[in-house]
Amino acid sequence: MENLDYSINLLEELDNISKIHILERDDIDGMMIEFAKRIVKTMHIERMSVWLFNQEKNAIISLGEYDSRDKSFKKESVLTKKDFPKYFKSLEENKILIAPNIYTNENTSEFSELYSKPNNVISLMDIPLRIASELVGVMCFEKTGETEKKFATAEQTFAFSISLVFASNLEARHRRAAQHKLTAALKEKELLIKEINHRVKNNFSILISLLRISKNQGLTNDPRILLEEYEHRIFSMMKIQDLLFETENYSEVKISAYLNELIKEFKSSHPELAANITSEIENSNYSIESKSALHIGLIVTEIFLNSVKHSFTKYEEYSLHLNFKKESDDFYQLAIQDSGSGFDFNENLKKNTLGLPLIKDLADDMNFISVFPTKISNLYSFKIPV
Repeated sequence: MENLDYSINLLEELDNISKIHILERDDIDGMMIEFAKRIVKTMHIERMSVWLFNQEKNAIISLGEYDSRDKSFKKESVLTKKDFPKYFKSLEENKILIAPNIYTNENTSEFSELYSKPNNVISLMDIPLRIASELVGVMCFEKTGETEKKFATAEQTFAFSISLVFASNLEARHRRAAQHKLTAALKEKELLIKEINHRVKNNFSILISLLRISKNQGLTNDPRILLEEYEHRIFSMMKIQDLLFETENYSEVKISAYLNELIKEFKSSHPELAANITSEIENSNYSIESKSALHIGLIVTEIFLNSVKHSFTKYEEYSLHLNFKKESDDFYQLAIQDSGSGFDFNENLKKNTLGLPLIKDLADDMNFISVFPTKISNLYSFKIPV
C-alpha cells in the first residue's frame, strides 16, 4: 500500500473528520481548512480542493483550495467546460478519476499549461460529489513535485468516504439555508397578512367615518354627487394597494407614481376637464409609508372635489395644476392651485362642510408644513418631509 502512512488508523481518522460540523456559523472556509489539513497529512499529498458546478453546469468554481506547502487557502477559481472538454466529459461520467501523471492522462493532459504547471501538480484523484444522487461537484486530492503517486485502494476508499462526509456537511448546510429562508418567508408572510388586515380595516374605518359625517351633516340630497365623491376617495385608497402589489413593496409607495395615477383618474372620470387639468410631477424614487401616502391621496382628492364643486362652474377658463418636486434635502413640495379667485380657507372651516376640515386634519396629522388658500390665492402647498 505505497505512499500510505500505516501509523495512522484510517477508520479513526475518518471518524474524526466526520465530526467536523461547523454548522452553527456560516464558516464554510473553516470547515474546508479543517478537512484539508487532516487529509493532506493522512494521504501524504500537498493539495486538496473542492469544486462545485455553476447553475448551467458549464463550469466548476472552487469552494476552497488548500495547499499545505505554504498553508494557503483560496477560493472562487473557475475552470470552464470550453477550456477543458475532456475533463468535463469524465466528470459527467460520474466516476472516480485517477491520474498518476496529470500530463500524460487523456482526461487531464489539457490541464498542463493553465493548472498543472502553475500549481506544480503531478498526480491527482478526483471524487464526484453528490447530493441526493445528483452530481454537484468534485473533490480533488493532488500530489505536487516530480514524483508520481499511485493512489492505493485503501486511499481511494478513504477519499471516497471523505467525499461522502463532506457532501453530507454540504447538504446539511443547504437544508439549513433553505429552512432559514422558508422560516423568514413565513414570518414575512405573517407580518404582511397582519399589515394588510390592519390597512384594510383602517381604510374601511376612514370610509365609514366620512359616510357618517356626510349623513349627519346632510351635505347633499343628490345621491349621484355623493357617490361620485366617494368613488374618488375609494380610488385613492385602492390605487395604493395596486402600487404596493405591483412593486412587491408592501409597506411603501412611490409618491410620484401615485400622484400620476390620481391625476389620470381625475381626467378619466371628468373628460370635460381633462384638458384643463395639468401636472408637473418630478419622477423620483422617493417612497413613503403607505399610511402617509393615503393621507396625501385623500388630501389631493378633497382639493380636486372642492375645486370642481366651487370653481369649475363659476369660471369659464377653469384650470387646475398640481406640482410635485424636491425642494431641498429635507422636503418635497406638493402644490395644487386652480383658477378660482381665492377664498379664505380658515374662515370657511367654520362652515358645515366635509372637505376643508378633512384636508386640514389629514395635513396636521402628518405634521406637514401647510399653506392654505386666502382671498387672493387659491393655492394649497404642503412640505412633505423626506
